[in-house]
Amino acid sequence: MHKFSYFELPGDKNQLIRGSLHISGSGIQAPWFIFCHGFTGQRMGPGYLFVKISRALADEGFCSVRFDFRGSGESDGKFPEMNVSTMKNDLMAVISWLKKNHNPSRIFLLGHSFGGMIAALCSKEANGVTLLSPVGNPQKLISSQKKIIESGPNSEGYYEHGPHEMDSSFASFLLEINPVETLCKNLKGALLLIQGDSDKSITVEESSVYVTEARKCGIDCEYHVFNGADHNFSRVSDVKLLCRTVNRWAKEHTS
Repeated sequence: MHKFSYFELPGDKNQLIRGSLHISGSGIQAPWFIFCHGFTGQRMGPGYLFVKISRALADEGFCSVRFDFRGSGESDGKFPEMNVSTMKNDLMAVISWLKKNHNPSRIFLLGHSFGGMIAALCSKEANGVTLLSPVGNPQKLISSQKKIIESGPNSEGYYEHGPHEMDSSFASFLLEINPVETLCKNLKGALLLIQGDSDKSITVEESSVYVTEARKCGIDCEYHVFNGADHNFSRVSDVKLLCRTVNRWAKEHTS
């Protein structure tokens, strides 16, 4: 059994970041995972994926933090105000809060999709990083945003993307970053990357660049391509394999 609780911490602009904690044992001097959800996502993950991984990790003595980036889920802020910069700031705030309040023995970042890219950009703060179907080429996203902008703004000046509103400046932040290069430069620990070969959002070719470049830099990399898995690892078999793989990798890098 593990303890579950909610937390709030102050982010930029006096906006609150809200999240959930899975605490195995005392939580003090334990290894912790910090989960980073994707664009338009929230801290439970697609199909409760993050909840399932957190519970599996807790069974093996790992604690975890799942939080909503400001503008998403239950955290303060508006979705159009969210961008790469605000997401990085939020993750750094959570890392600082965790160090101050729980004194973790190790910190692992786990990011899915766009959240994987954010984890890569903040990898300097981690003892290890797990990337699930991560965005590896953010510039590719600019073309899709151009299509959204071509539809024209709504009455509030925002551009509609499904149920969400976006600001036209979002793409400018994508031009300024190179997550693969940043991870290779900053990560001092190990990398685990898991990808599905039936992913229609992020291809194997795009995400595998992380592994190719990280290995060139001497980073300890473990790479898995799940047969038939989609972007969100939607099948029960994918989730179970994912939990087993992350757990085993985490134990190997905390022993």
